[in-house]
Amino acid sequence: MRTKRIVAAIGGLGLILTACGVGSDDSAQDYSFPELPQAVANPVRQPSDLPMPWAQPGDVFHEVVASGLRGKTIDMANTDGETTARCPADLVLKDGAEAVCVSVFEGLEVEWDVIVGPASDAHGRPVQWSAEPRKGILTRDGAANQVYGDYSGPDLVRCSNIPKAVLVPMLGISGHSCQTVVDGKAGKPMPIEVGLVYPKLQCRHRTLEACVG
Repeated sequence: MRTKRIVAAIGGLGLILTACGVGSDDSAQDYSFPELPQAVANPVRQPSDLPMPWAQPGDVFHEVVASGLRGKTIDMANTDGETTARCPADLVLKDGAEAVCVSVFEGLEVEWDVIVGPASDAHGRPVQWSAEPRKGILTRDGAANQVYGDYSGPDLVRCSNIPKAVLVPMLGISGHSCQTVVDGKAGKPMPIEVGLVYPKLQCRHRTLEACVG
C-alpha cells in the first residue's frame, strides 16, 4: 500500500511539472514556426575584442576617445564594417569634461555623450571616460552572428529582412527578429534588442538548438 502511494505521488508531481511547462526533451523538439524571409548563412564576419585605448602622456586625447568610439561602435554592430569617429578638438583629459562625439558605421551616424572620468567599459575593464549613444546600430550580420553564437550549430539563421545596417532605439525592441533552422525546422522568431556590446535575443523558453516558446 505504501508503495502504491509513493507511485501515485510521483505521478501527481509529474502532472504538476508538465502543467508548469517543464516538459521532456521530446516535447521540446515538437516545435514548428513559420520561416522568416531572410536567410543569413554562417559564417559572418565577427568583430575583434579590442581593449579601449588608454591615453598616454603626449597623446591627443580627443583622438584617443575617437579611436575608442570606433571600437564601441563595432561592438554594438557585432560585425566588422567601415567605421570612423570624431570628437571636438577641445576635449581634454580632465575629470568632468564633456563632449558630443560622432561615430559613423557604414554611413550611419551615431552621436555619443562622452564624460571624462574613471569608469568601466562594457567588458568591466577600467577606462578614462564613458560614453552613451543616442541611437543604436542593428546589423544583419551582427544579429545572425549572435544567433549562431547563442545556439548550438543551427543549419541556418533566418531574419526579418534586416538591412545591412540600420539605426534603432537603444535598449528597446528593434522591430526585427531572427530564428534558427535545424533539420528543416524553424525555431520561434526572437525579437532583437540592441545593446552596447551585442544584440540581445528575447526568448522565454529554449533548447540548445532553438527558441521554442
